[in-house]
Amino acid sequence: MADKDLRPEQVKLLRFEKLIEETCHDKARGKRLDKAAVLAGLPLIAAASAGAAQKLGNDAPLRFAADVEAAARSSLSGDAWLVQLAEVVTRGHTVIESLATQGSWMLVHGTPKRKTVELVQSLLTNGPF
Repeated sequence: MADKDLRPEQVKLLRFEKLIEETCHDKARGKRLDKAAVLAGLPLIAAASAGAAQKLGNDAPLRFAADVEAAARSSLSGDAWLVQLAEVVTRGHTVIESLATQGSWMLVHGTPKRKTVELVQSLLTNGPF
């Protein structure tokens, strides 16, 4: 029986989301937007997506990786860039988790996490907390 554990891939996705969140926190605190910090994390998305696609036998994670790369490299700037990237990442992560749940794959569970897009929108609207 194949290993039905998708947690390593999920952890990589969460680490990338953390990069977005940290970048947004910094921007909300008045620091200059550092796209490079987020772009440096793109290999996390590629690795997580490739592993998830192989394990799930579904190419949706690979499309997710392509969408994230396109959003990260888009010509948008500032808040619009962060929100768009957060939306794409949140949507893709949700799809991967949904596929995993349907196939009874093991996922990271625990305290419900605020979606990256919600955190980014809140920080950009209300400032740091």
